[in-house]
Amino acid sequence: MESYPANPGGERVVGVLLGLFFLLAVFVFASLALGILLAAGLVVWGWLWWRGRSRLPADRGGGVVVEGEYRDVTPSQRIEERDRGRP
Repeated sequence: MESYPANPGGERVVGVLLGLFFLLAVFVFASLALGILLAAGLVVWGWLWWRGRSRLPADRGGGVVVEGEYRDVTPSQRIEERDRGRP
């Protein structure tokens, strides 16, 4: 003779309720973890922005950067001519 539980539907209800409880707990944990990660990322981004805000002043439009080459065309004195003037 086999013995059956008195209320077979009760175990199923308890299982569904426990499953919903654990699913809800996972959602709560995931949202907390996401919030903490977003807050930490915002703090790191703000710190990096604060450190780097004064590194490139030309990028803010305050200065003009002209790139190119130049040549000094001022006449230079030859060594022989320079030494003639000394006593």
